[in-house]
Amino acid sequence: MKKILLVFLITLLVYLSFSFDYVFLFIADGMGIPHMQLSNMYKQYLYTDQLHILELPYYGMVETSSMNGVTDSAAAITAILSKEKTYNDRININPDDEKILPITYELKKQGYKIGVITTNSIIDATPAGAYAFVENRKDYQKITQDLLESNFDLFIGGGKAYLKDSNTKEYGYFYTETLDRIPSLDDEIVMLYYGNFPFLTDDPNRVTLEETLNYALSKFNGSPFFILIEGGRIDHAAHAHDTYSMINEILDFDKAVKVAIDFYKQYPQDTLIIVTADHSTGGLSLGDGFLALNKFQPSAFSYEKMISTFNQSKNYEEFQEKLGLKLDLEKEFYYTKNSGKNVSYQSSVVRSFYDVLNDPVGVNWGTFGHTLDYVPLFSNVPFDKNIISNNEIFSIFEIY
Repeated sequence: MKKILLVFLITLLVYLSFSFDYVFLFIADGMGIPHMQLSNMYKQYLYTDQLHILELPYYGMVETSSMNGVTDSAAAITAILSKEKTYNDRININPDDEKILPITYELKKQGYKIGVITTNSIIDATPAGAYAFVENRKDYQKITQDLLESNFDLFIGGGKAYLKDSNTKEYGYFYTETLDRIPSLDDEIVMLYYGNFPFLTDDPNRVTLEETLNYALSKFNGSPFFILIEGGRIDHAAHAHDTYSMINEILDFDKAVKVAIDFYKQYPQDTLIIVTADHSTGGLSLGDGFLALNKFQPSAFSYEKMISTFNQSKNYEEFQEKLGLKLDLEKEFYYTKNSGKNVSYQSSVVRSFYDVLNDPVGVNWGTFGHTLDYVPLFSNVPFDKNIISNNEIFSIFEIY
């Protein structure tokens, strides 16, 4: 009992020391340092301009391990928001099976508006880290219930499959499926897509993170806030070695960071911007004795569209025609078709396609999974460590 009381008092004291009115936490899911570097080089190559992330003056690196070693997004976001490392798949449940509280709930008690934005489903691991308590990140029913009971002010993402108007009203939420309106005065759930956002490669006119963040700022309108903004599709593209889609998603994420930087310029004493990643994905390395961005061929479709087209095509000619393929992948097409396995980004036809695009550029991917590589950390506020653990991120800013 004494131990519980002591922990409570310490928690209360540290939370009371929070000193920023406006907090932006940007999570670029799966973005390691090479991913960011390549995106910056590509932007400079096309537009002779650098990423807005690099305008933030203070930077370091983050160690991302979980209790399992290589982390997943669930354990990573738990470490970031609840300051405690845990096992993979767990969201705000520590290694002793105890529920641990993310910063969002305490800030909500202090009167902050809480916003959660993602290009993934709103019940995916990273956004769920702001509000959910589950031992398994795939417990979508419990995650959905935790979202509805959180009383947070704004959720924007995909996930119409799980959240509908009919099951949100009783919890006091205004439900909408568009940003083309004045924000509601009520707590609000904005479900823009059935599942994850489509890749910008496939739908250049999709809703952007910049638009979602501007909507949140309009809704909060001067109130103290904490907003989690996740570029979730970066990770998916990196898993598949879909370099062009990954770059597109990072550039979209970067435009949202610009919104926060512009906001900070208006309120420099009261604003904290943190830009980091939960982990690095794909084992990306740049250069094989050369790096030739002039040989980079932007793809007209993402790996997701390639897979769905594959599943809908009876033969290679149909597949080639639908995608407008100029490469000869007939051998890989039939090898994958005849394998008897569901096609994925690891299938021969998909792997071969991206190898043909990546190899001449000198872009190399070493794995289809996550890695232990350091990830970047950028902020507008100085911090005193160059390399930190993910569960120390908020501590180094002495805000709770």
